Amino acid sequence: MLKHFLFVSLLLFTFAAHAGRILPPDVRIGLVNGNVYPEVKIDDVVYRLAPGVRIYDTWNRIIMPTQMPQSGKVYYQLDPGGLLLKMWLPTPDEEAGMGR
Repeated sequence: MLKHFLFVSLLLFTFAAHAGRILPPDVRIGLVNGNVYPEVKIDDVVYRLAPGVRIYDTWNRIIMPTQMPQSGKVYYQLDPGGLLLKMWLPTPDEEAGMGR
């Protein structure tokens, strides 16, 4: 019975995590052209990663900077100092609506 409850709870949590995400209004759209920790090149501009940077994969899980793809479309947010604060890897549906 407990195993069944845990399985159902995990299944519901997984669906809730992938139900959709709300991005901040000041999010930018760009194309990653390569990265060498602690820097990322987006649209021919090299950004330094902020301390505590958060990179979200398509399932909204936080991934390490070394797990980030070398190329592809991304949503990103900078801090007031110009450091890369947050980055989201788009889902296929989000990528289709990015218009780039």
